[in-house]
Amino acid sequence: MVKHIYDTLLSITIILVLSTVFIAGNDFANGIVSGKYFWSYASMALSSVVAIPALVKHRNTMVFKLPDILLLLFCLTAVLITLNHTGRLTNKCLLLIFAAMFYYCLRISLQNKTIYTLCCLAFVITGLIEAIWGLRQLYGFTPSQHSLFKITGSFFNPGPYSGWLAMVFPMSFWYAVFNYFNHKKHKVTQNSHLSSFIVHRSSFITHLSPRLPSFITLNSSLLVLNSITVVCILLVLPAAMSRASWLAALGGCAFTGILYGTQNKTITDCYKKYRKTIILFSFVAFILLAISMTGLFLLKKNSASGRAFTWKIAIRTIKEHPMGVGLGHFGGAYGDEQAKYFASEAGAIWEKHVAEGVEYAFNEYLQICIETGIVSFLAFIAFVIRTLFIGIKNKNYIPAGSLVSLLIFAAMSYPFNVLPFVIAFMFLSALCLSDNLGQSEQTKHLYQKFAVWAFILIAPVTITLCSHKIYLSYEAYRQWKITQLLHDLEEYAKQYPYLQDNIVFCFGYAQSLSKSGKYEESNKIINNAIKISCDPMFYNIMGKNYHALKKYGLAEQCLKKAANIAPNRLYPHYLLAKLYHEMGLAKKMEKEINIVLTTTPKIDSKAIEEMKEELVKLRDER
Repeated sequence: MVKHIYDTLLSITIILVLSTVFIAGNDFANGIVSGKYFWSYASMALSSVVAIPALVKHRNTMVFKLPDILLLLFCLTAVLITLNHTGRLTNKCLLLIFAAMFYYCLRISLQNKTIYTLCCLAFVITGLIEAIWGLRQLYGFTPSQHSLFKITGSFFNPGPYSGWLAMVFPMSFWYAVFNYFNHKKHKVTQNSHLSSFIVHRSSFITHLSPRLPSFITLNSSLLVLNSITVVCILLVLPAAMSRASWLAALGGCAFTGILYGTQNKTITDCYKKYRKTIILFSFVAFILLAISMTGLFLLKKNSASGRAFTWKIAIRTIKEHPMGVGLGHFGGAYGDEQAKYFASEAGAIWEKHVAEGVEYAFNEYLQICIETGIVSFLAFIAFVIRTLFIGIKNKNYIPAGSLVSLLIFAAMSYPFNVLPFVIAFMFLSALCLSDNLGQSEQTKHLYQKFAVWAFILIAPVTITLCSHKIYLSYEAYRQWKITQLLHDLEEYAKQYPYLQDNIVFCFGYAQSLSKSGKYEESNKIINNAIKISCDPMFYNIMGKNYHALKKYGLAEQCLKKAANIAPNRLYPHYLLAKLYHEMGLAKKMEKEINIVLTTTPKIDSKAIEEMKEELVKLRDER
């Protein structure tokens, strides 16, 4: 009885972490994002502590594998590199530490088949709730989380929302498929590894409902749940217009299907019998896929071109910083490299048109390499490859399919910069590494026992040491919601030590200081902000500050860098024209005015028309 209560409690703590995806902190500034962080910190800390008794009990059977060591290596090197660059524990470091503890908590907990199954069902249900949420937004029953987009689910825009659905889709799809066949046959097919896998992992339902036939309690319930999830995702995913999520969902399903097909004797016999027909069909499918890929590119050509250019500059940034720049410092390093690229006049016209001060690399592998360095990146890739290999070996095909879906999405978007995806990555990796229960042997190696006791001792200490910093950040986010409305400089100063990693906060603080005439203080904030952001507006504000201080040379440098980071923006050239007018440099002023008047903006607006009118008057006055 006590064991069942404890298993239920441990399952609930893990499900609480998975439910981070739904959290929105209405009491916080930017609550859609910040609310998720504080919920996850609390729930991950709780799950890590609750998992300790289970680890003590299974300390002689718990086996740590190579991926566990590789993840620890990645986390340690990433944190050390960040500390070397910043001298402090940034919010991203803190998140990585808690996520790693949650991963090891999962490795302990998911050795229990009841917990394993409950958590898988909870993961599928998150996809169902998100899909229904999106459908309600699509038809106007529920408001979107972003004024510019109709469908966002519980996220701040359709990109991450679509990625979450794409990640859940392979799991719900294949559970639905195999429960359908089991339902149809009224029995488990013995040569289906996935079918026996599902029944093995879901046998707890029969124990919960002993009076009902296992066929009804297991197959019927799971078939209905997963089928509804699949249908809802298929209804809403196309409307979100995320090409990366479409490819991710397809790739994850195909991965699981291929693995199952190679293990199924009926399918392999069919392949041998109709080999030529299947090869021809595969060739036609490949051609159709290539045409579809071309269509997806043309669907949002500028967006695709922009990402391709971002990857190009990201690769150049890796060459410039092979040892990494620190977690959360991608923006600063990327912005410097992009400004240098356009300053050398190497950029093509189309590159100038699509270039922006991006916050993410839109390829997590490139961003991880930039932030943590090549050594840490190789540890991360080795972790992913080995995890998938063990997942296939253990016949954990379904979670491996969802993990592949996430990895495909990560190659074209920024999921690891969105907290729920970090949690999902740890969760799916732990599912892949789970062994069949009851087959673990006594731990013979000393380092295995050392690792177990190290976690038992380190987890509570780490949580205790980090709790104070998290609480101070929690209070700062609550106060910021009021501060950003009142532009209270004293409150900004109090909150800055805890929010200096937040780009939006730094921008608001620097801008308020600038408007109050405190130009030097504003530039101090900006000098720290440009290490984590490549938003050209920071350089515009800094240039205006130096202009007001009559430091014309520094003002020119800042505004030129803003213009080189995003050559398609006219505002830096407008500010340069006004600067040169005050400096009495007529030729330079005329050049900047011509750029503003002759360049076609990406998005026309009333503000641009006003800038043009002002510069025409400025030129006429000369």
